[in-house]
Amino acid sequence: MASVFLEVVLTVLKTSLRSFHTCVCQILGVKQKLISAIVLSASSIAAVSVASSPAEAQTSAASTCGKPSNGYGELFSSLPNASWETSDLQALSLAMIAPAEANPNPQIEADLEDNNAIPAAYTYFGQFIDHDITFDDRANDLTTPVDPSALVNKRTPQLDLDSLYGSGPTASPTLYNADSMHLLTGAALTGSSDTGAMDLPRSANGQALIGDPRNDENRIVAGIHSLFIRFHNKTVDRIKANNRRLTNAQVFTQARQEVTNAYQWIVLNDYLPQIAGQKTKDAVVSLTPQGWKTNLRIYNNCAQMPVEFAVAAYRFGHSQVRALYKINQTTDRVPVFSGTYVAGSDLTGFSPSPSTFAIDWNLFLPSAPGATGTFQPSYKIDGSLTHSLSLLPLPTTGVGPANLALRNLLRGQQVGLASGQDVARALGVTSLTDAQIKIGAANGIATDQRPITEISANFAGKAPLWVYVLAEAAANPNVNRLGPVGGRIVVETIVGLLKSDPTSILNNSSYRPMVNGRSTTTFGLRTLVNLVTSVR
Repeated sequence: MASVFLEVVLTVLKTSLRSFHTCVCQILGVKQKLISAIVLSASSIAAVSVASSPAEAQTSAASTCGKPSNGYGELFSSLPNASWETSDLQALSLAMIAPAEANPNPQIEADLEDNNAIPAAYTYFGQFIDHDITFDDRANDLTTPVDPSALVNKRTPQLDLDSLYGSGPTASPTLYNADSMHLLTGAALTGSSDTGAMDLPRSANGQALIGDPRNDENRIVAGIHSLFIRFHNKTVDRIKANNRRLTNAQVFTQARQEVTNAYQWIVLNDYLPQIAGQKTKDAVVSLTPQGWKTNLRIYNNCAQMPVEFAVAAYRFGHSQVRALYKINQTTDRVPVFSGTYVAGSDLTGFSPSPSTFAIDWNLFLPSAPGATGTFQPSYKIDGSLTHSLSLLPLPTTGVGPANLALRNLLRGQQVGLASGQDVARALGVTSLTDAQIKIGAANGIATDQRPITEISANFAGKAPLWVYVLAEAAANPNVNRLGPVGGRIVVETIVGLLKSDPTSILNNSSYRPMVNGRSTTTFGLRTLVNLVTSVR
């Protein structure tokens, strides 16, 4: 009876507040926040209290959820929208784009933007994860206000590798060999010590035959996808050799499950500690002798993909992209995008790879955990994007703008995200001051950064959430991983999605990855590369 009474009271209050908010919005001429008329359940009441008072949070909200749906939602729906003039967002986006690289080859001095804590491979593994869990393919309108609940996610968000497998051999036969077990492979590539390196499989017109075409966006994320194709096929071969009586369908099902479980393990135990820190990751999820322990304080709508994650916090990886990459010892350093799109002049995809573009993963990952060497680090997470990201390959990626920073800022305003400061306060975190929200490269050169309010006074006290996430990472240059706001949103969303999927490793406490027939808890991205590239 008490919960029913609370529902009635909250419904009346919500209706009254909605009417009041509408009147205020009309008076001030600002955009009204779109609110779904949903009657709060007892679990929703708990979720609202978590968002407003994190200290009172209890155990995982995702434990009562079924599998995630194909929708989007909000973590902080009670917070007001933050909005700015388009001209302010344009000015901010231009300030975030670094000048073009002046000395492309060779690199003879230390790059002050290097973040030696995070190897470059994790930038593109992060992109691979993104393409596996979220895809908003609506018309390329970045300005018309959109209710997040009206958006449709064209990817399953369970980290189930549908970006690799599509809908399986029966429904997506163009991705598979005739045996319906092996994924198609592409043309052999040379230039590195990886003798099995290969391009993505392609049709006669050069189009990649993969579960998500975005994984052909650049040569490095395509290389990650190719690694998983090879990992799957090696797993198929091993299972078939050891279990001759299994049908092809049974072999495929077992191989997909093994590859997906290993992928989820890498995400939880390697990727998340890399980008958010071990402490933040362990505060949300940890493996104990009794099984996985989760603590979700804000992931309260586990049937949806939060826009705070998809449109803001998880876009931190854009600032990690290097100005130039050396992909193997036989090629010069090149940018991701150059604006020319001449094969070999940059790393733009959507066409057959140059035959000498085999990726040497030793240039992207240390040879062992903690090892130093010649691998390229990612760039620092800060208020700066390489010039390359102002040259997105259009019209392949849409009708514009080609400036990725502006696209991110417009999308955040379009879906009605709250400001970074408001989200920080909702999390119980002391928010950054305007002076701490710096735009530009965190390279130790004072003149290369300036407070956001120098770009426009209209950003005072309300920075875009994406920019805030970047700024809090840059505020601690000795660590340069996601801070308390960005880290919590990213880790909780990924853990929440996994927790809400009954087939994930978070709901299978006995799972451990296998390497050469032995279980291990140290399986990471480097382990995967070693397994795939080994001639054994």
